[in-house]
Amino acid sequence: MNRTKSQGEIVARRAELLVELFLQDIGATYHSGRGDDFGYDFIAAFPNAQGGTNFSAVQVKATDRPIEGFFALDSKWYNRFAHSNIPLLLLVVDTKHNRMFHAWLDEDVLKLNPGNRTVRVPVVPIDDTVRGQIRKRLSGNQRPPRRQRSISGPSKKPTPPQSLVPTLAETGTN
Repeated sequence: MNRTKSQGEIVARRAELLVELFLQDIGATYHSGRGDDFGYDFIAAFPNAQGGTNFSAVQVKATDRPIEGFFALDSKWYNRFAHSNIPLLLLVVDTKHNRMFHAWLDEDVLKLNPGNRTVRVPVVPIDDTVRGQIRKRLSGNQRPPRRQRSISGPSKKPTPPQSLVPTLAETGTN
């Protein structure tokens, strides 16, 4: 006998199914998901222009309430996601209105919420234009802007490598 699923379980499963369709639509060649326990909802693979594969993590959050430009995440979870070594795409699914929103999780958003237990992540609605931008970024054809890192101290010019083969003048032979 099957037990009746809660409203929350149904909303979460619907969001996961919508995300699976979204990943297929934007060109994922592989995605793992439901039932795999690796810390993210999905790991997706996208072919890149060099013939290789780019991997990204996808975290899904489901709601049946309207999204007002932000989605709240527990700061503990946000820190884990933002400090991952692979790109992490947050997809927030409004299952009641069949709308999807996204954000790229990185440490920059933490600067907006210092010391808070909850991080308000700005999310962008996904339309056809944004869908294309996400596809390009996941396939590696569009890189996110790199953060400038400053190095303290004076700039040093690299010294040219010393030749391993001595010149004729150094050996004293002609």
